[in-house]
Amino acid sequence: MPELKTSYLVEAVYVKDAAEKRGPYRENHLERLGKLANEGVLVVAGALADLSASVFILAVESEDAAKAIVETDAYWKAGVWNDYSIRKMNRVVFD
Repeated sequence: MPELKTSYLVEAVYVKDAAEKRGPYRENHLERLGKLANEGVLVVAGALADLSASVFILAVESEDAAKAIVETDAYWKAGVWNDYSIRKMNRVVFD
């Protein structure tokens, strides 16, 4: 039987010209996402095809924990993202 787990859907909005601006920070950003994935915190992540935003699902206990992850990311600190939203979701997990 599938289990419901609390998770958070994050949409982090890119600034104009993000494709160029993110270059110097991309390696650090992706390395951190890899660590979060290995820890089981990051469920899935990716940029929208039009490069308007990054979208990811975090398996954390609170919105504050999700916010902390966003605001300590290299893209946020460097201004590659200029806004974000966080929505609580019930993620279905299958055995």
